[in-house]
Parts: sequence; structure tokens; C-alpha cells
Amino acid sequence: MPRPLLIRSEIHPYHVTARCNNKEFFPLPLDEVWTIMLEELKAAAGKNSLCIHAFVLMGNHFHLLCHTPEKNLDVIMQSFMRNTSIRIKTKSGQINHLWGGPYRWSLIRSQKHYFQVYRYIYQNPLRAGIVSKVEKYPYSTLKDGPLLIYSYIPMSFGGREGELVWLNEKYKDDESESIRKGLRKGEFGISSRKRREQGKR
Repeated sequence: MPRPLLIRSEIHPYHVTARCNNKEFFPLPLDEVWTIMLEELKAAAGKNSLCIHAFVLMGNHFHLLCHTPEKNLDVIMQSFMRNTSIRIKTKSGQINHLWGGPYRWSLIRSQKHYFQVYRYIYQNPLRAGIVSKVEKYPYSTLKDGPLLIYSYIPMSFGGREGELVWLNEKYKDDESESIRKGLRKGEFGISSRKRREQGKR
């Protein structure tokens, strides 16, 4: 199946993810991988105008929510995937491919969908049972870091404390699975049947 052509946008955000080869764990401690990832994201922000909304690093993959004022997600991710691969493989002595394939992206056009994906990303370590609260996970841009973070989350959530309460709220039934499936599409969306079912709850 051919890879879909990138939908270019300078306004709408993207969800981007990539996983290690054969779903293996990163060959370095996550502390070291986290440092490399942040440095490369910061470089992309400076060189290619990447605007980062959220980033979470897991044991064998990452989730990035961002927008690209220069409509250049492909250029950004080609450089990011290459540079992180070279640096992690060099430091670990690994010979095989680091990434299991190309990154996957999904364009998010509506604010409602943005909220769903934003919380989905930060809840990854929560769903994995690694932490009891999203803010306790160390490899997340919820923690203080050297990145300038953009966000479309309104202040009506009640500031930082209100946002954390909302981020920690559990999804209803199979909503999380619906979001995961939606992120497989070039344009994020939940099927009309799922939307009707969720509207009845």
C-alpha cells in the first residue's frame, strides 16, 4: 500500500508517531533517549519553525503533537528520524535499524479532535500503567523542559491545576480505542457510528 501524500498545512496541527524496529525498546536508557529527542526537537524548532504542542516518549515509540508554519512536516521528520537514529545508534553501538518504518501522521482539523488527541498523548503512560498521574511521567513535555510549547488548550480549563484534572480523567468505555483508530487516518476522525454512540452516554 503506497504511503499517502502529505496533507500540507501551516495552521492545523498534526499527530506524529514512530516506533522502534520490531517493537523493541530503545537501546539506551530513556533518560539518554529523552535528552537526544529534546535536543533534536529544539533544533527543528529553530531551523525549520517546528511548533511543538506536546511530546511524550515511551519505551519503544513517541507521540508528537505539533504544527508547521512552513508546511514542511516531511522535511522536519526526515531530519528528526535520521538524526535521532544516528545519535542513538552511535551511542549504543547498535548496528540494526532503529526505527521500524516511516513515521505516521494524522492531520487534526477541529478543536474538539485536538482536545481528544492532546489528552490521548499525555495519557499514554497512564494507560500503560507506568504512572498514576500524567504529570508524574518524566519523559513528557508536561514536565519543565527546554522547549517552547504551543497549545490550543483554553484558559477556561482553570489554569494548570484544571488542565491536569482534565488530563487525568479516564476515557469513557472504548473512546481511547476510537481515538487510536482515528489516528491511523491521514485526517483524524472518529466514525459517525462511534460519535452517535458517544453522544448517547
